Amino acid sequence: MSDYVVQAVDAEKELEEQLDAKRAELATLQAGREKSRRRANLQEEIAETERKCKEEAALSEAEGKYGPIGKRIATLDTVDGLVIVKMGDGIKVRIWADKHGANPTTQACRELVRPCVVHPSVEVFDEMVKERPMILVSVAGKVLELAGIGGKEIGGK
Repeated sequence: MSDYVVQAVDAEKELEEQLDAKRAELATLQAGREKSRRRANLQEEIAETERKCKEEAALSEAEGKYGPIGKRIATLDTVDGLVIVKMGDGIKVRIWADKHGANPTTQACRELVRPCVVHPSVEVFDEMVKERPMILVSVAGKVLELAGIGGKEIGGK
């Protein structure tokens, strides 16, 4: 073989070795990323399971203290966790409804809901509402349902 052919074969081998090295580097990087992703998923699943355990305990406690879901308490499962509310004082809810009618303000909803929040703590609930304001409206609907106002009457189905 000529020197030119030998050099071409050597150059091709060198390129194949570089390609193999880059493929190995890529595989190592991908494996590391996959390992990190699996670890993050496991940590997330652990946190989610811990949250659900706390929520189940809170739900059992609320049912024992206030009564069954749908009669004396209501729940709303949100992205941030479970919210449990108890039935509001009938007279206070009636006064609230007379005062605010069909178009309550956010502040009015807050006045209705905050005394009824059983889980999470009111402070945590306020943070949830700060992050996702429509939780307040949904929870207010639950409180009004417990007070005897049907879903149709508060804009539901």
